[in-house]
Amino acid sequence: MTTTPQTTALTPATGIALFDRWTALWNGDLSGPEAFLAPGFRIRFANDPDRGADTDAVHGPAGIVGLVSAFREERPGLRYAVDGTPTVDGTLGRVACCWYVTLPDGGQKSGIDLLEVVDGRISAVWSVTGLRRFAD
Repeated sequence: MTTTPQTTALTPATGIALFDRWTALWNGDLSGPEAFLAPGFRIRFANDPDRGADTDAVHGPAGIVGLVSAFREERPGLRYAVDGTPTVDGTLGRVACCWYVTLPDGGQKSGIDLLEVVDGRISAVWSVTGLRRFAD
């Protein structure tokens, strides 16, 4: 991730709201991505080397909307949820949180996303998905 200095302070409330909006995107709310994603948005899926070249080519709000739309078409019925409260580091401009996805068959997988925020919008995401959700 880049270390671009923040010109707009990242507050806990803003960081949590951005993570919630990010989750809503993955749940199929593809509206208004420019409001919360930076023009040069990038995503890195840390544990999917087979798709690395495809996902590394995703740029900007339109790019991630296209990727999410295609992903949801291939896998209908997924439901993402935030797992806990996102941790916000306003100094570094980062938000991290665990999440889980409920599969159509009732199974679950979990993961963690790290969002880099610049000027109030998500500029980059590192995402790691597990093979299952651990029991409490």
